[in-house]
Parts: sequence; C-alpha cells; structure tokens
Amino acid sequence: MGCSATKEEGTRPVCSADRYKLNFLGIYESFWDVRETSDIFKPQVPPRCIQLWDDPVLPTPRDCQSFRARIEGVHSLLLCKDPTQPDLNQGELDTSYLLTVIEKLTSQTNLIKHLIPNDALWEVHKKQEVYVGVVHCRVWRAGGWVDVYVDDSVPSVANSGGIRLLSYCHDKDELWLTFIEKAWARFWGGYTSIEYGYIHDTYLSLTGGVYDAIHLEKTRLKPGDIYFRIRRAISQGAIVGCAVSRKHDGVYGLTAGDTFTIEETYQVHTQRGKEIHLLRIRDPLGYTLWKGPWNLNGNEWASLPPEHGDILTSVNDQEFIMAFRDVIAYMEYVCICSLTPVVDQDGNKPVQLRYCTHVFGEWLGKTAAGSKKLLDNPKFSFTIPSRGFSKDQAPVSVGVSLLQFCKDRLEDRVPITLRIFKARQQKQGMLIEEVGETFEQGFQQTLRTLRLRPGRYMILPHTAKMNTERHFLLRLYTEFPLKSIKWIPSTEPLLLLKEDKPLNLKDLKCTLDCCEEVWGRWTEGLQGGYIYDRDFDLNPQIDISVPEGEFFT
Repeated sequence: MGCSATKEEGTRPVCSADRYKLNFLGIYESFWDVRETSDIFKPQVPPRCIQLWDDPVLPTPRDCQSFRARIEGVHSLLLCKDPTQPDLNQGELDTSYLLTVIEKLTSQTNLIKHLIPNDALWEVHKKQEVYVGVVHCRVWRAGGWVDVYVDDSVPSVANSGGIRLLSYCHDKDELWLTFIEKAWARFWGGYTSIEYGYIHDTYLSLTGGVYDAIHLEKTRLKPGDIYFRIRRAISQGAIVGCAVSRKHDGVYGLTAGDTFTIEETYQVHTQRGKEIHLLRIRDPLGYTLWKGPWNLNGNEWASLPPEHGDILTSVNDQEFIMAFRDVIAYMEYVCICSLTPVVDQDGNKPVQLRYCTHVFGEWLGKTAAGSKKLLDNPKFSFTIPSRGFSKDQAPVSVGVSLLQFCKDRLEDRVPITLRIFKARQQKQGMLIEEVGETFEQGFQQTLRTLRLRPGRYMILPHTAKMNTERHFLLRLYTEFPLKSIKWIPSTEPLLLLKEDKPLNLKDLKCTLDCCEEVWGRWTEGLQGGYIYDRDFDLNPQIDISVPEGEFFT
C-alpha cells in the first residue's frame, strides 16, 4: 500500500501529489508506509464451492435454528426502501450502538452498497451459474476495507415463535441489515463478541471516517465549548452521538449504555430572560422515554414565550427533548462522527477537506519512547504551500487524525497524544515550536483540527508510556494536495522552543516575541566545562549587542 519503507534512516519515501486517487465517497486519498513490521491481520478469502456454503467460523448457535434466505434478487431487495424513515428492529443481541450508526447511514445508498455489494452469491460450475449462498460484506479496518464473507442463513431463537437473533428490518424483503450485523459478528469473533459498543468506533469501522470523542467526566473542555461543537457539527451534516453513563442507570428513565443521536440544538430564553440550551435527541429503537426536566409533558415549557412553541412540534416519534446540562450530567460521552473533520467555517464559505494523506507508522523499539523521551518518537513533517492556495498568507484548515491499531473491539486501548509543531529548517537542524494545546486521549483515535498559516510543520504522535509498541495511522485532511510529506530520521538535530511567555520587569510587562537563533558546537579545544573549571574560558563565546532605542511603550 503506497510507498514501502526501508530500514536505513534517511531514505524513507516522500509523498507526491500525483499519488492521490478519488474513492467512492468523493475523497482524494494518498498512502505511504514507513513501518518496518507488517500488520498481522489476515483478510478473509472468499469461499469457493459448488453448493450451498455453511460458514464453519460462524455456525448457528446451539440454542438457535436458522433458515436459508436464498437471496437471488438484485440490490433492490437488499437496500432500505425508505432511507428517510428506516424501520430497524433489534434482535436478541444488544447491538443498539450498531443500529444507532446504521440508521444514520441508510440515506447514503452508495455507502450501504459498499458495505454489502451483493456480488458473491453465485459461482460458475460447468458453464452454469450455481447459487451458493455466500454474502459479501466489507468492514473498514486500520486504513483500508476488509472483505468479510458469511453464509445466507438467518438464525432465530429456538421455540420463540421466530424471534431473530440478529437485527432486522420491518420489511422482510430487506435483508441487508441482518447480513451487515452478521458480518460484524464474524469479523469480531462471534455473536456474543458484538454485544455493547461505542458509536464512534462503529462509525469508524463502517465508513472509514473520523470522530472527535469527548469523555464528559475527563474532558478539560468547558460545557459551552462542547455545546457549540455539537451545534457546528450538526449544521455541517455530521453525526453526533451520546451514550448513557453506567452510574446513572435508571435515572429519569435512562438505561445504562443506551445510545442516541443528537438531531438538533436550540437556544431559548425564558420569559424571565434566562438562556437555556436544549437538544432534540433520537433513540433509534424507541425504548427510552426521558422523564427528567424538559420532557414532552414537563412543566418547564410553560416558562418559554409563545414563539418557542415550534420546538415541541418538531419532535418526531422516538425523539425527546433534553437540556444540555442534563446531557453533561448523565451521559458518558459525546462523539462527533463525519467522513472528514468538521472545521470552523469562515463566514458562509464551506470548508471541504477532500484530500486525505495516510501515513502508516509504528512505535517500535527506541521509537516507542512515550512522553518522557518525546523527541525519540516517530516524527513526520509536511508543508502548507504559500502559493496557489492562500495568496494573502491567511490560515487554512487542517485536520489530523491519529489512530492506534487495536486487536480487540472494546479493549486494548492505550492513552495516545498527537502533537503538532511549527518547524523552521536551518542548516544545522530544525527549530520546532508546539502549536495549540494537546492532551491525552484513551480512545482508539484522537483528532485535532487547526487553522495553520503556510509553512512547514512537524507531527509527533506518541503513547503515554515508554515501550508501548504498536502500529498507528496518521491521516492528514486538507483542502489541497500535500506535496512534501517526509519522515524525519532520529539523527535529525531538533531544538524545541517553548511557547512565548510574558516577562515581568518591575511594573513593565512585555512579551518575548522575537527570536534569534545561534547554532554552535562543542568540539576539541572548545569545551572548557563548568564555570568553576580552570579552562572555562575555552568554551565557545558569542558576542551579543542590543541596539539603542525605545522598545517598550
């Protein structure tokens, strides 16, 4: 995939713009790889047979019976007939998180067709087509789509009157949902392995997109910042999800682990002038009836002036209204999921980060340096061009995603951090200065969106602890192709500049915003040791002069 790496430092490949290819989602992708070890995951090979195939890896459970679906039609029998109002039903397995994501994806027909292309049901035997009952599905994993094949048997609980084990559509002709969930079970190791999960990781595996997950108890973001993130994401068409915290099971009718999507935000003022932030929330299964403040029959609605009466009329079936402060109080996390990062828009001009550069890397040996030996971690640089894209040197939007490769669907996460530095290349090495505030994330992915001016930057991903070895994927989203992605060898001299800080001189306060770099070297004859040593005067000496004039106003 993309360029291959060599073990000799300094010879790793450079990515060029002509490597970008348009995918089925309208995103231009470019790939390159700097790993010394390969991913151990082995993709499934399509079965070859001349009769009905029974999947030996995912057999029908002992307490279930099954029937063969015999899907002999075309995609019209597989796809949702009314994508605006899909009627999805959960089977015996607790996979509400999966249905929460799939319900929001049903309107994207091209994506559903990619997940279940319906191209492996037949084999040619003796010049005749033979139906073999193989259903082909796909799951996105660690930078690429993985093929998954299941048989067309539909399991149901024995002696239950036909209760399905897997999720299903109300229309019996629509079998796409059942087989996507069945492929999901095969991919992750069995039916019981897919109960419970996270909205954001599921979205990642079904679309190859990105997410910004916010753990509401651990985040350093202010509630107001979270609210406006949600509002901006919804306005740009992103999927915003949330899940009930386990310690609030049963509170106001909530059930621990239940997952919802946030459909709309409202800023209202009561008749006394108090500002309230409300959210319209959807439960795809319709099980949850919110009984807390601002429920559909709550007394709080009487405090609003008449012009806000249209909020209640906008609530559809399976939806309820919740105050944002209650979301902060009772939900475990909020996640913003989209095909490309959601960024701040400049006025009404839409920002489309349609170019995605994939960089496959690894924390291995000395480069698994954690946070203590920061600069020993893998490092990559890229340039935002100053010609053709931003003539006035104005900042441009850039999204950077760091994804750690995890073997387990729910566990095997380690805290990861994504650092970005402004870089200035000098003859003697590279000066770097960190951009923005960073913090550790315990999720599978962490995402940063920034407004950067043209110039050169360095990306440094790392884990929290040393010797944590694993693969990772960096994805850089831009409005234009990146032409100079480079791997930085460990032999490259780096000087880390700290963020400019104010300097207090008695009653005078100034900022040290001017920097003059002077490079030197201790060599034989120019290394006199400490000031207490006899040969201290042999150390390199640099003459510094400060011109006269007024510098403070």
